[in-house]
Amino acid sequence: MSMIAVASHFLTGLGVAAIASLFYGLFLQLPTSAAYRKVLLAALFAAASVIPMFLSATPAVALSFGVGNVFVVLAMAFGGWWAAICAILAAAAGRFWLGDASGLLGVVLCAIIGFVFARVAKGRPISLGMLAAAGLLSAVGLMAILVLPVDSVLAAAPSVTLPATLAVAASVVIVGQMLGLQRSRFQSRDGRSAEAATDPLTGLLNRRVFDKLGPELAEAMNWAGQPYSMAVIDIDAFDNLLDNHGRTVGELALRHVAAVIQANVRQTDMVASFGGQAIALVLPAYDAERALGLAERVQRAVAEAPFLIDGVTLPLTISVGLHTPLPQKEGFWTALGQADTALNDAQAAGRNRLKVAV
Repeated sequence: MSMIAVASHFLTGLGVAAIASLFYGLFLQLPTSAAYRKVLLAALFAAASVIPMFLSATPAVALSFGVGNVFVVLAMAFGGWWAAICAILAAAAGRFWLGDASGLLGVVLCAIIGFVFARVAKGRPISLGMLAAAGLLSAVGLMAILVLPVDSVLAAAPSVTLPATLAVAASVVIVGQMLGLQRSRFQSRDGRSAEAATDPLTGLLNRRVFDKLGPELAEAMNWAGQPYSMAVIDIDAFDNLLDNHGRTVGELALRHVAAVIQANVRQTDMVASFGGQAIALVLPAYDAERALGLAERVQRAVAEAPFLIDGVTLPLTISVGLHTPLPQKEGFWTALGQADTALNDAQAAGRNRLKVAV
């Protein structure tokens, strides 16, 4: 196999990779569920790992590794578990179809490298150096495990095997950069959306988002035949705190309380700023008993969490109004009004009080 054929194989593969990266960016930005997005990404990485084997003018069996291997290496880091599994299975099936035993081993090696790479890259920006290291490791490993007679490998290395292997290393960097660019664009756009959805002071959902998503969550619970509860929370004696310590301390207190509440609820619970220093919660799948237990736990957590200003601990407590709507009989806004009224009753009774609407 000539160098021209090798170059043709990799250029064709990089063309597939460029198209795949565009679809990757498109799938990330689709307004769909996380589960459906995982399915799309899995299908994309599976296709990208096998298509280059059959599109190239060079018979893929004559070259036991190519750009398809690159997607096996990168699938876990850029697409997650389902993408990695599907890419591995698709690439292995392609090599099996071609009767390429060394190619099957190459897929296994790339899968192992991909899992290690994803583990190292987890929670970090994927840098050019990380991609270069993964590419070099892939290249060295692929050369080492080729199921060919040693003398054949040595004879082919100067003209074909070595350039092709180095092309794999370069392809990991190039394809990784393309996918990384698409993901960075998505994360930037997603970050702007998150900023638009949150209250800048507390980091909680803002009132506009709460007014839109709250009724939808309640309706979903009603449709599923599941209970839900609502709570409205307010900081006790907040006006006195402002008078005695100023607005800046008041803002810090509100941020502190919001953080404590967030730390004591589930990720599936909706917590939002509700105007002023009030905070509203929608608690899916919480019946009255569970909601009461949660409200009491949040009250204790706020009272016990030290709020320090210049080394001095300022006491903070909250009052809570709680309501669990009757299934299918109370609308969202009626239930919210009940919880808000219960909060007013709790505050009228003193500090650190909890009132359940009846």
